Amino acid sequence: MQPQDYGIVPGSLKELLSVKDNHKWQGKPIVAQVQNSKILQEQNTDKKYRLIVSDGAYSIHAVVDQNNNNYLESNGFSRFSIILLKSYTIAKTKKRVMIINDLEVKVPKADKISENAVPCDTYYDQNPADDLVAQANAKVVRQPQQQQQQQQQQPPANHGPICPIESISPFSNRWTIKARVSYKGDMRRWSNQRGEGRLFNVNFLDESDEIRATSFNEDADKFFELLQEDKVYYVTKARVVPSKPNFSNLSHTYELNLGRDTQITECFDTADVPKINFNFTKLNQIESVEANSILDVIGVLKNVNNCEEMTAKSTGKPFQKRNVTIVDNSNYAIDVTLWNKVAEEFNVPTGSVLAFKGVKANDFGGRSLSLTPAGNMVLNPDVNESYSLKGWYDSEGINESFQTLKVEKSAGNSFLNDRKSILQVQDENLGKNEKPDYFNTKACINYFKTSNIAYPACINEVQRGENVTTCNRKIIEENESTWRCEKCNITYNQPHYRYIINCSITDHTGQIWVTLFDADAERIFKKSADEMVNLKANDEHAFNQITNNLIMNEYGFRIKATQDSFNNELRIRFTVAGIFDIDYNTESEFLAKQLESVL
Repeated sequence: MQPQDYGIVPGSLKELLSVKDNHKWQGKPIVAQVQNSKILQEQNTDKKYRLIVSDGAYSIHAVVDQNNNNYLESNGFSRFSIILLKSYTIAKTKKRVMIINDLEVKVPKADKISENAVPCDTYYDQNPADDLVAQANAKVVRQPQQQQQQQQQQPPANHGPICPIESISPFSNRWTIKARVSYKGDMRRWSNQRGEGRLFNVNFLDESDEIRATSFNEDADKFFELLQEDKVYYVTKARVVPSKPNFSNLSHTYELNLGRDTQITECFDTADVPKINFNFTKLNQIESVEANSILDVIGVLKNVNNCEEMTAKSTGKPFQKRNVTIVDNSNYAIDVTLWNKVAEEFNVPTGSVLAFKGVKANDFGGRSLSLTPAGNMVLNPDVNESYSLKGWYDSEGINESFQTLKVEKSAGNSFLNDRKSILQVQDENLGKNEKPDYFNTKACINYFKTSNIAYPACINEVQRGENVTTCNRKIIEENESTWRCEKCNITYNQPHYRYIINCSITDHTGQIWVTLFDADAERIFKKSADEMVNLKANDEHAFNQITNNLIMNEYGFRIKATQDSFNNELRIRFTVAGIFDIDYNTESEFLAKQLESVL
């Protein structure tokens, strides 16, 4: 929705502070959106709401008078609420602050109206002649402790105005952020056709948002030792560039390049800079997100598996993994995979609340989560969701049964959830929505396209964003003994194959074509892709015997339906997200209940 749809006038906050335009709003209420909200509470004092409010074009910091606390808490106030500012004053300390004396919550939960609201501080620092607040020289009484902190440390004189990370864009080049390093990656080497070098990444966090930054070569050497995880810095004169979603798990539209002109100074006044920001996804919503999406989740620890040492097929290197299960009050459970040192040192009692920032949604054998290298795990975090979950679990959740998002080897009770016939799938137009549709079905394989069941794949480990994964791109045969991956520029003496099979499945109501990938195909063939390709080349009779024996076998399928374009025509693509044997005891009980319901 547009700001005007909520009664917001873009530019009203800027005009309120303007010498020439202030008369338009003098004594009048203003409608604005809450861009960010934080509760401050010192020992033995009432809590105080600190906000950033926006008119869609400009934003300003604000503090709500504590007499409004009960009203806010009983009227659904939250981030992105639309509020009517009925009575307010403006003061200037280090930055312009609106003191909200009286307000009304118009829309408790609304869509975000703007990504690029310019801070009023930024505008008026660049246009001081029109700054009403500076000319009025408003007086503000500070607590002695605050006064002392501000005297202890100010941003360096050559820095621009302090700017919320949320407002960083290429359109403003004089800014400074005050931010915490929430993540620092290792120094890595890169190489491509233009040369080679070094780089590292950090994420900067403030109360408004989080942004990724990258530094290369000599600049990386300079900043790598200076920037330490969890410390706070002033950063200015970094280049603002469009973000690269394939290499970042953050939602900010832009990212920073830390270069020769970039200035970074450690800041010791850190109280107003959060340690971590969460944007939680409920467990029952994870199934509907795109595979490989990066999420934040919170849940109660239900189960902890042993730490396993495994060996990477592609490199032969050992690594450690551990699966833990979390649950939440949506009555869903999901596995989270931890890796290496985090997996080895995990020592958290069941019943504790765990928050994960930066987990990847996997689509292998149903839905599960994997903690990325840039991710964080926080035990019993100090957030409202944590207290709510702990109270729910201790009072009732500990005795609940939970639905799981993973696919078992056989179809038990969880398979019956969202189960549909093929005709139902077609009648309900599954796959035509903006997000993928998932469903379960019981069907028989009635045809394989056996002419091309696998492809030769690159097994080189590559960096994708913050993750190291196998390339898996198709490699090209250059001659009888040489295969090459054009992307990785690596050659192999022999190919390693991965399944990709198109097959037809049918039930009593209809038929659809589905695609089977490596793990699910290996489950039904009971052989690797390398073995089946070798069998087809050297003993086609044995190959045909295996595929023919699978025809009209009945399986449970977990299927993802999406819409794509082929030859300029829209079509529905069905991809197998899990395949498993039918549990006929459960199936019999299910059918008996269906019969009872119609008799």
